[in-house]
Amino acid sequence: MHEVDGWRITLDVRPDHKEIWPELRRSRVYAMTHVMEISRCDGGDFTSASARRVLTALHTGLSFSLGRWVAPMLPVGFAADGRVVWEEWRVMHCDPARNSSGGWWEPLDPAPLARFLDGLVPAYADPARSEALRLQINYAITAISGEGFVEQRVIIGAAGLEHMMWQRLHMEAGWNRKAYDSLHAHARLRRILQDVSVPTSIDSSQLPALAQFANENQSSDGSSLDGPEALTRVRNSLVHPKESQKKIYGRERVVVDAWLLARHYLTLLILESLGYHGDHRNLAQMGSWQGEVSQTPWA
Repeated sequence: MHEVDGWRITLDVRPDHKEIWPELRRSRVYAMTHVMEISRCDGGDFTSASARRVLTALHTGLSFSLGRWVAPMLPVGFAADGRVVWEEWRVMHCDPARNSSGGWWEPLDPAPLARFLDGLVPAYADPARSEALRLQINYAITAISGEGFVEQRVIIGAAGLEHMMWQRLHMEAGWNRKAYDSLHAHARLRRILQDVSVPTSIDSSQLPALAQFANENQSSDGSSLDGPEALTRVRNSLVHPKESQKKIYGRERVVVDAWLLARHYLTLLILESLGYHGDHRNLAQMGSWQGEVSQTPWA
């Protein structure tokens, strides 16, 4: 149970979850795995529209946290006397069951998810923030997922980063279009990452192929490429190549490493925008031990 923004959210697992889970993974069918109750902390009434905003926040927020689409399905609204006064049979996007989490949240610890919801639910109640945030999280879920071609994940992750750059520099910092366009994409990305203390160097132990690619290519000042510029060059080669793509395909894993870095940057920027501080799984690496987490750099 967690209380946030005047709402009490109670989530409980079905008692036979351990028995049904292996079958869900084997057969790839769908089933209800949890039950949830949403109410006002003061016991007051609320509208279906306000409940739907909370459900949307939980749909995208939990999916972003787990790295796969999960959905609150078939909600039913009750009046004070117990009568059913609202229900919704809409089908919401949901992925088949997977045993491991590919998202930023380590499910062994519920506390980080609660802190994340503290920022997410109020943001979805704010019309000025909710639409941009929903799009950024949708980009991130697709970028985090291990489904589809890796090139698609790089491109969608880069699109999410571009959206984040525009919001932070133009919408929030007040840059006009001329000032925004005066910087290359990698410089804009570097700027917003440095603003929230996210390192822009490339960790060669996590991203060896991209680190080698960065060392073999030079920036305009003659230095080796950092993370934002290496990622931008790989993305540009995929989207509008002006020369042979041998540089990115001639060495194994360069595109894979670019994908890992894109999802890492986008995840951290979304978490910081919601005021989240605390543990997260480092998505710049392909795998990690269960329970292995890092502190957000701005913490």
